[in-house]
Amino acid sequence: MTGATSHAAIKPPSIMIVVLAATAAQIAAAMGIAIFPVLAPQLALMLGVDASTVGYLISLLFGAAMLASTVVGTVVLRWGACRGMQWALWLAAAGMLIALAGSLWAMPLAALFIGSSNALAAAAAAHLLFRFAPPRHRNLIFSIKQTGVPLGWALIALVAPVLTLRWGWRVSLIAVLVYAVAAALLFERWRRFWDDDRDPRAAGRTSLLTGVIELWRYPVLRYLGLAAFFFSFLQLCVGTFTVNLLVKDVGYSLVAAGLMLSLVQAAGMAGRLGFGWIADRSGKAIGALTVTSLCAAAGCVVCLSISTDWPPYLLALFYLAFGIVSYGWNGVMHAQIARLSPPGMVSVVTGGVMIWIFAGILIGPSLFAATYRMVGSYTTTFAFLSAAGIASALLAGRAASAERRG
Repeated sequence: MTGATSHAAIKPPSIMIVVLAATAAQIAAAMGIAIFPVLAPQLALMLGVDASTVGYLISLLFGAAMLASTVVGTVVLRWGACRGMQWALWLAAAGMLIALAGSLWAMPLAALFIGSSNALAAAAAAHLLFRFAPPRHRNLIFSIKQTGVPLGWALIALVAPVLTLRWGWRVSLIAVLVYAVAAALLFERWRRFWDDDRDPRAAGRTSLLTGVIELWRYPVLRYLGLAAFFFSFLQLCVGTFTVNLLVKDVGYSLVAAGLMLSLVQAAGMAGRLGFGWIADRSGKAIGALTVTSLCAAAGCVVCLSISTDWPPYLLALFYLAFGIVSYGWNGVMHAQIARLSPPGMVSVVTGGVMIWIFAGILIGPSLFAATYRMVGSYTTTFAFLSAAGIASALLAGRAASAERRG
């Protein structure tokens, strides 16, 4: 068989393959993050620190992601979206490998690699999906891709505690490492189709601040970026501290608390798909963002009443609803950023908005941890978190007004 015939034998991947690949990259990046808060009580005991310290580790992780977001758009333009997703997976695997050392110096270093992985995965996936997704289904398709984040968290919340209690915490890290490596190798099959738009001269057309500048130039993008800061602030605090709330304030076991967190993540997937479908059907994507943020703020206030008096089924129902509204925003937000970006700049502007998203995550867990140390109650600290939901609703409303004004 000649080289030309061999090349023709491999058909271009369908949109289904594109979406699955982008989602797989998001899952790996999310699992790299989730492993730390889910195993926080166990890791804290092993390292001799308080479990709330995970908030500072998560902030460090997303600080690295925020810095990496200044360059990921250029990386995608220069080398291609598929190669960008592959590098994101290798970074996630490297982070797990470093964390296996099990020392205080290793965990922050691992966080730097995992944070960079998240930034690159987001920009590369956005570029790829905007190229191939039908516009009429764009919110839903971006939301499907973003289900990779809660799915990754849910998988870790369900599996990691069991693996840890049976074989030790290192086995959980190895599982994430193997998944990331396998996905990176698989993506090579489709690179020639997905990276045919790469531009070797892209680095000469952009700078570290191009994404931020482009985002700020347009009022709708500017307000959406600011709203994304508060959306991510709230979401990551929910994902990072739910297990600690249930273990420390309510007395649940690590496995039972992990199950509740998995419900949050599973509901988050449903919320992203639901809000993506609503945004496509209604044509009111930014309005959907306003609704979900107000509902998330209400959920934070309800957390104030969680106690040992709550029956497990009621707690499960609450976390299902809380997961839907606190995670439902992400896919719609990314789709709107892609839709409103200047031509050919989707990955660059996505990098710009990811700086705001990662800034919210950088500040959120640390501020939450500091507030907890002052008030001594996770339920009370969650009630304070409602302010972030209210702020994101107000900013999304401003974005909708700016779009109507043209």
